[in-house]
Amino acid sequence: MRGIVNSMRHWLLVAPHILRHAFVFILMLAPVWAIFLPATVYAIPQVQDRYDKMSDSVPLAVATHQLGFRYTDFTSAVGSVSFEFCSNSPIAQVVCVPPTGFDIGNAVLASQSGQTGFTIDGASTTTNKLVLTRTAQIPAPASAVSVYTLNGVTNPVAPGSHYARIQTFTSTDATGLALEDGGLAFAILDAFSVSSEVPPYLEFCASVTITGFNCTSATSFFIDLGELSKTSAKVASSHIVGATNAGSGYSVTLAGTTLTSGNNVIPAMAVRAGSSPGTSQFGLNLRANTNPSIGANPAGPGTATATAEYATVNQFKFLPGETIISTGTTSDFRKFTVSYLINAANSQAAGVYATTVSFIALANF
Repeated sequence: MRGIVNSMRHWLLVAPHILRHAFVFILMLAPVWAIFLPATVYAIPQVQDRYDKMSDSVPLAVATHQLGFRYTDFTSAVGSVSFEFCSNSPIAQVVCVPPTGFDIGNAVLASQSGQTGFTIDGASTTTNKLVLTRTAQIPAPASAVSVYTLNGVTNPVAPGSHYARIQTFTSTDATGLALEDGGLAFAILDAFSVSSEVPPYLEFCASVTITGFNCTSATSFFIDLGELSKTSAKVASSHIVGATNAGSGYSVTLAGTTLTSGNNVIPAMAVRAGSSPGTSQFGLNLRANTNPSIGANPAGPGTATATAEYATVNQFKFLPGETIISTGTTSDFRKFTVSYLINAANSQAAGVYATTVSFIALANF
C-alpha cells in the first residue's frame, strides 16, 4: 500500500505544474482587438473652367501666361488668389516641387477681367508662386471666366507636363484656409523650327517674239528688213523679258555695233533723235511709237522701266554700253518691246548691211 500511495503523491505534485503551463498557453492565444476610426475629409469647392494660355511654350522662353477660371463661391469674401506652379502635381494638398528654371517672381499683371481689383502681392510672391491681392469682397456671380494676364514669366527648363494650382482666400496674402481651389496642367515643348531658303535668281531672255512672259518660247533671233529706202524708214521689233528677286534689282545694257556692209556703215544714232528718211540712221527705243508706227509700251507686273534715253516716244538712239532697262528693287516679270529704226540716204553705198545687237542683263545682288 505504501508503494501505491507514494505513486499517487507523485502524480499530485506534478499535476499543478502541468496545469500552470496550460494556463499560460491559453493566454497567449487570446485575440487582440483593434478599433479603427474613420478619417475626416474636408471638401473644398473647385474653381471651374480653369486654363493657362501661354504665348510661348518653349523651354526658358519669357512668355505671357493668361490664367483663367470661374469662381464658384459667391458667399465668401475673396481677398487674394494664388497661382502656384509645380512640376509634380496639380493637387494643393501635395507638397509642391517647383519647376526648375521657372520664374514668375518678376511677372507683371498686364490685365484682368471678371473678378477684378487685384494687384500683385510682392511680399507673398516667390519664383513659383504669384499672389494677387485686393480688399476682400464677395465675388459677384458671373457667367464669364475671370482672366488674369501675366507678362514676363520664364518657362521651366524641362519639356513635358507641368502644373498650376489655383486657390482663393479671404486673407489678402493667401494665408489661412482656402475658399476654393483647382489644378491644371500645361505643356512645355521643345522648339520646333522650320526654315527654308529662296535662292537668288535672275530670269532674262531676248527673242524676236516671246509669248507672254515665257522665256521657253524665245526661239527666233533673226530679222530680215529687206531693201532699204531713201523715202521711208525700215522698222522691226523684238522682245525682252526679265525678272529677279535681287534686292537691288537688275539692269540691261546695250552691246553690239551699227549696221555695216564691209567697210560701209550706216551711222548709229549716238544722240536721241526722231526718224529722218533720206538720212542714214540706226537706232532703237522701248516705246509704242507713231512716227514710224512700231513697238509697244512695257507690260507686266514688274518694277523695271526703260531708261530716259530709250523711253521717249518717236525718239531713237543706239549707243553701246548704255543702260536701256533698270530697276532698283526686286521685280516680277516685265516685258519690253525693242523697236529698231533704219533710214538710208540716197548716197548710202549699196550692199548687204547686217549687225548683231546684244542685251546684257545683270542682277544687283
